[in-house]
Amino acid sequence: MAIVDSAGVSLFYVEKGSGQPVVFVHGIPTDYRAWNSQLDVFSDHYRAIAYSRRYAQPNKREGDLADSTIENNVADLVGLTKKLGVAPVHLIGHSYGGFIAAYCASKNPELIRTLTLVDPAISTLLVQDPKNPIQFLSLLLRSPSTALSAAKFTTGSLNPSLAAFHRGEYDAALRLNLDGIMNKKGAFEQFPDSVRAMMKENEKTVGELGTQFPVFTKEDASRVSSSTLLINGTDSPKFFHSIVDELAKAIPNSEVTRIPGSAHFPHVENPAEFNTRLLEFLHKHG
Repeated sequence: MAIVDSAGVSLFYVEKGSGQPVVFVHGIPTDYRAWNSQLDVFSDHYRAIAYSRRYAQPNKREGDLADSTIENNVADLVGLTKKLGVAPVHLIGHSYGGFIAAYCASKNPELIRTLTLVDPAISTLLVQDPKNPIQFLSLLLRSPSTALSAAKFTTGSLNPSLAAFHRGEYDAALRLNLDGIMNKKGAFEQFPDSVRAMMKENEKTVGELGTQFPVFTKEDASRVSSSTLLINGTDSPKFFHSIVDELAKAIPNSEVTRIPGSAHFPHVENPAEFNTRLLEFLHKHG
């Protein structure tokens, strides 16, 4: 078992291959195994590293998730890259991990060789304060379809999943979360057995969605200096596509690709196409 200590936080990681380092940052409710379909393929050309964030399996950490913020996860990531001596890295982040990766790239450009954001959950690009009705009205006027998609997710998935989490109903929280980010009912049951097992083992990380997100704006995104690939699944919710579109306008050297036959987990749902497009991007900008 490989573990790196990042400022007092123990992080499990796996790595394969050699060459320029590629670091994979998972989202919710997964761990390093979310990248199982990438490690072997990428290790043919790169030093591929996937780690588990502070509360993800198999890390052993006491606490109530209150210290699992975007900012603290960025500090963990920076510590990991420095301890392993791998910077600058090709950084790939998915969903909540995409928010972490984008924030890290904006604040620490010297650590990043290229950046890839997969359905990044940077909600503050659309509405900085979700409790502010005027900001939501502004989004509604700018893009009705995006606002309706965000409202559907918030009322039908996010709020109910967090309510279930606080009642200690972690299985319900997991399923409600997945229905929302996958944009369909019964999403959990449609994943392979190994993926469902991983998600069940990390179901409590749904609670990370209840922490306070930092405001990440277009100005912050404009400070990302590395070549950037922005990825959506074609079937992911509209608001995720809108986040990617906003990032594409703000990040100077960016490109967008959408993976067919997938929703929020294109690296899991259609790994062959995902790997092909990401490798093409890395080869072009490596």
